[in-house]
Amino acid sequence: MRGFLVLLFLTAVGCAVPRASIPINDYILLPKGKEILGREKGLTIFLFENDKTKIPFHYFVAAKYNLGDYHDIEYWVTLNGNRYKVFVYENDEIQKYYDTSQFMISTVETEANVISNADFLAMSMISSSNEDCLADDSLFRNIAINYLKQLKDEYLKS
Repeated sequence: MRGFLVLLFLTAVGCAVPRASIPINDYILLPKGKEILGREKGLTIFLFENDKTKIPFHYFVAAKYNLGDYHDIEYWVTLNGNRYKVFVYENDEIQKYYDTSQFMISTVETEANVISNADFLAMSMISSSNEDCLADDSLFRNIAINYLKQLKDEYLKS
């Protein structure tokens, strides 16, 4: 009888289904992010994994663009003669819009090496006419992705 119970226990444990994790190799685009005035739907976000050994991304962006403050970061950038507004999400905002536990963290650091606690970083971008530049149907999508990818890569290499 004891052997049967052990077998039953092992079978029950062996049948547990692990939670699916989605890897983020470079970045992913997700709909329904930050809601801004003048738009019915939330903005599409550009999400990527943070390198926790780097200075916080907000500090990096604030220094790069001389913003003076690293909270609630929004700034204008000119690309190819057009103006775009970039929104940098704070960690609690990312958690507000998305359950990031579904995404896989590819690098784990020891506590002594951790400078920034955020697992993932996110940004959105709109045109001067308030269009979501990362939306599937946006004419500015390639420009936005290239800019955000370059900014991400520059941060991760810093």
